[in-house]
Amino acid sequence: MLGITYIKYLAYFKELPETIDTDTLVQYHKMTMDDFRKQMKFDGKWFNNRKLKQIERFIDQPGYSYYGIYDGDNLICYGAISTNHDNFINRKMDPNTAYLFDDYTNPYHRGEGLHRKIIAIREYEARKQGKSVTFAYVQSSNRASAKGFKRCGYVARIKLIYKQIGKNRPFKRKFIEL
Repeated sequence: MLGITYIKYLAYFKELPETIDTDTLVQYHKMTMDDFRKQMKFDGKWFNNRKLKQIERFIDQPGYSYYGIYDGDNLICYGAISTNHDNFINRKMDPNTAYLFDDYTNPYHRGEGLHRKIIAIREYEARKQGKSVTFAYVQSSNRASAKGFKRCGYVARIKLIYKQIGKNRPFKRKFIEL
C-alpha cells in the first residue's frame, strides 16, 4: 500500500506603504557567505552545513540578499529577500514584488520580536528597490511564523498543497486562491 503525504503552505502578501520609517528599524547588516561561515564556527548547534549549502545557492545570485541582526558579534536572526525570482515555486516574479524567505531566529533569542524586525528590514530594502508588494510562504504547521507575518500586516491569499503518493514519486502542487 502506498502512503500519501500532504504538505500545506499559505502565501502571505502585503502592499508596502510609499515610505517606511527608518527610525523604527534596528541596526542590521547585509550578510556575506563569510558571515555565515563565521556563525557556523561560533554556534554549530543552530546553524549547520546543510543550511550553509542552501544559503550558498542563493546569496551571490543577482536579486538575492540576506540580512542579519546581531547581538555584539553574534548573529541572532536573519532573513533573505529575492527581488526577481520566486525560488520556492521556481518562477520569475512580477517586477513590483519581492519574495521574503529563509527567516530564522536563533532558538536562544526567540520571543524577543526579532521576526517582526527582520521582516521590517526586508520590507525597507524592497521599497528602496522600488517594490510595492512583499510576500512569503509559510508552512501551515508553522504557527509562530504565520502569526509573525499577520502581526506585520500580511494577509494569506493563496494556499499551496503538495501531495505525494509513495516515497519515490514527485510531489504534485495545487494552488487555491483564498
